[in-house]
Amino acid sequence: MSKLTRTLALLASIAVVSTAFVACGGGTESTTSTPAANNTASTADNAAEGGDASTAEGGDASTAEGGDASTAEEGGNASTAGGEISLPDTDDTLTIVCWTDSDLANMFDIYTPVNGATPVFQKCGGNGGEASTEYANYLNSGDDVDLFVAEAGWILNYINDDAFSAPLESLGISTADYADAYQYTVEIGTDNNGVLKGASWQAAAGGWAYNTDLAKEYLGVESPEDMQAKVADWDSFAATAQELHDATNGDVYMTASLGGLWQAFSTAKNAAWVSGTTINTDVAKEFTEMAKTYVDNGYVDPSVEQWGTEWQNYGKDKKALGYFFSTWCLGEGAQLEQNCGSEGNWALVNGPQEYFWGGSWLCVSPNCNTATEAANFVRTFTCNADTMEEYALYSGDFANNKVAMDKIVADASNSNPLLGGQDQFAVLADVAAGIKMSDSITKYDQSLKDAFLNALLTAMKSDPSTDADTIISNFTNDAIASNSDLNA
Repeated sequence: MSKLTRTLALLASIAVVSTAFVACGGGTESTTSTPAANNTASTADNAAEGGDASTAEGGDASTAEGGDASTAEEGGNASTAGGEISLPDTDDTLTIVCWTDSDLANMFDIYTPVNGATPVFQKCGGNGGEASTEYANYLNSGDDVDLFVAEAGWILNYINDDAFSAPLESLGISTADYADAYQYTVEIGTDNNGVLKGASWQAAAGGWAYNTDLAKEYLGVESPEDMQAKVADWDSFAATAQELHDATNGDVYMTASLGGLWQAFSTAKNAAWVSGTTINTDVAKEFTEMAKTYVDNGYVDPSVEQWGTEWQNYGKDKKALGYFFSTWCLGEGAQLEQNCGSEGNWALVNGPQEYFWGGSWLCVSPNCNTATEAANFVRTFTCNADTMEEYALYSGDFANNKVAMDKIVADASNSNPLLGGQDQFAVLADVAAGIKMSDSITKYDQSLKDAFLNALLTAMKSDPSTDADTIISNFTNDAIASNSDLNA
């Protein structure tokens, strides 16, 4: 969606959406800061269930009378239609901590004109990985923070510590408000005691994007349906990779990186990295065998670093047929455009299996002192179907609300010029509905994932003949060195 189209869509919707905002509680009347405006979708700094407490018609989370939230005397607690707020309102500035404002800026664009309040973005960490450790210092510093954003790979480190996070119920928000959410995101946002502490505005469903020109020239593929048949499962994906290798004399790789291949392969395995204190290496070893086959047969270049310059250029240089991309890679200015250009000669398919990549959750600081505004912001982007639909159309991100996304797909209201006019939401809706999480997330995920990929890529670059057992042994040794409470 072009910036002009997105801006017009936003302006056209404000009159309709404002009613929903008022019913959710309204905002403060003054602002002290202006966010760094940008209308791009999330970048690689972002890693993906929030629903809508609505009527059957998809309305907002209002009282029976449709009234807005009421605030107690200045400095006191407040209540909203969704429940009692137990945190105070002693400050006029809603401060949200994150390592990037790429998603938040889009939210502010939608939120501020209707609510008359501009939240403040507070940067912490250069990327999601840095934020995973730097947040602790910031949250302990006493500096202002009402909400903070956490990633799937390390969210448990914060929502399982009451010194860092408060229940969403402290903002009058409960699990019942997420009936229309994609369930896996609710599970990720719930702590070990069953308390909901994080709400996501996005379902980070992923697919496989491919170059339609290369697919037609070397594989005879004329449509996304034809391409999906050729990558319907991992056996089909490998067979097509061999077909491409033969047709191009090895000049075009099937996919751009082992990192992307790993994300798609591992997520849907639904297996936890740790059982008790023992590192589970089953999925890592299975992927290592697969990766060695791909490298040996020339299906992927092991020297290409995920998110690196060469990885970005492989699309534009026609060195790779496709990329594994999450929803936050597909909007204007994000990885699809950065890596593949703006000619519209790419398309998206489900790929070999359903998977998700990352995702972001809004969490509440126990020191939140702008509670009514915080509750309104969280409800607006994780509970309200109308505003979540607007956010999806404006940003290109897949909103975490089944009502909103089903409506967009049914209305055919989204067309992505980077994908030749294809609606990425129509593809990702099927993927999102199939994502399973169960108990597979652990607080060690980011650390163990990084250790494994480092051991794998080091071996594949230096000596591809390294056997899988050696790679796994190197991985577990590195992982235990970083996590002394674990064992192999």
